[in-house]
Amino acid sequence: MELRQLKCFVAVAEELHFRKAAEQIGMAQTALSAQINNLEQELGCRLFFRTTRHVSLTQAGSVFLDESRFILKRLEQSIEKTRSAATSGLNSIRIGGIDAALVWFLPTVIDKFRRQFPNIHLPLTEVSSSAQQIQELLRHRIDVAFFRPPTEVAGVISETLFEENIFVAIPEDSRLIGKASLTPHDLIDQKLISYQRHARPYLADFVLRSFEVAGVTPTIDFEITDKSTLLQMVAKKMGVGLVPQWVTEQAINGVAYKLYESGLEPMQFGVAWRDNDQSQTLQEFLKLVRKETPELIKNFKIK
Repeated sequence: MELRQLKCFVAVAEELHFRKAAEQIGMAQTALSAQINNLEQELGCRLFFRTTRHVSLTQAGSVFLDESRFILKRLEQSIEKTRSAATSGLNSIRIGGIDAALVWFLPTVIDKFRRQFPNIHLPLTEVSSSAQQIQELLRHRIDVAFFRPPTEVAGVISETLFEENIFVAIPEDSRLIGKASLTPHDLIDQKLISYQRHARPYLADFVLRSFEVAGVTPTIDFEITDKSTLLQMVAKKMGVGLVPQWVTEQAINGVAYKLYESGLEPMQFGVAWRDNDQSQTLQEFLKLVRKETPELIKNFKIK
C-alpha cells in the first residue's frame, strides 16, 4: 500500500465525486479510479458504493477514512518535526570517537557544553577505526566524529584540530632511558608491542611505515588492541610500544616516554560531520570544540 493511494482515497471520500477529486489532486480521473480499485483489491473489501449519479462510503470505507486521515496527519507532523530539528537544533548530539577523543579530549568539552546546554543529551560511542567513524556518520548513526584525518568522502566536512607526535613507551629502567629521542634503528633489538590492524589500522600502519622509511624491519612480538594494555605490558618490562602524544599525559608507574623520530608527518586529530547537517545545536558544539582545543594541547610541542 502506498501513501499516494491513501491520498487518492481521502480525496474521493471527502468530495464523494471522482472527477472533482481528480481535479483536486491533479490526476486523471481514470488513473484515480485505478488507484481506488487497486486499494480495494489490496484490502479485500469495497470502500465506496458507486452508481452513475452517486458515490458514498461503505461502512468499511468510513472506518478506513478515519484511519487514513490519522496516518496522513501523523506523517505531516513527522515531516514538520524533522525539518524543525534540522533548522533550529536538536535535543541530542550523537558523538563518535576514537579513544583519544573519549578518554582525553572530550571529557572537558562535554562538561562545559552540558553546563551551557543542560537539556542536550550527548551519547558517546567508541569506534576505533577512523574510516568506520566516517561510515557511521553517513549512516546517520552518529552526528559528529572525532577521528584521524584526512578524509575525502563525499557528503562529509572535516576539520583538523591539531597535530601530535608519536612517542615510544619504554620501561623506566630501559637502557634507552638516557636518549632524548628514539628512532626505528634504536628499536631493532627491542621486543616491539604493536597493534592489531583490524582494531587500530592507523597506528598499525604507522608503525610499519616508520620502519620501512628507515629501511629496517621491526621485531613485533605482541599485537594488542588497547593502549592501556600496551602500557601495562611496558610497565611489566615485556617490551616497548608506540603511542600518540595524548597518552603521555597519563602517568603510569614504571613507564617513561621518549619522542619517536619516525621520519613521518605528525598524526592529525580532527572532527567531521555531515555537510547537510545545519543544526544550530551541532554548530554550538563545534564552536566550543574549537575554543577548547588550544587549552587541551597547551603542553604539546610538535617537532
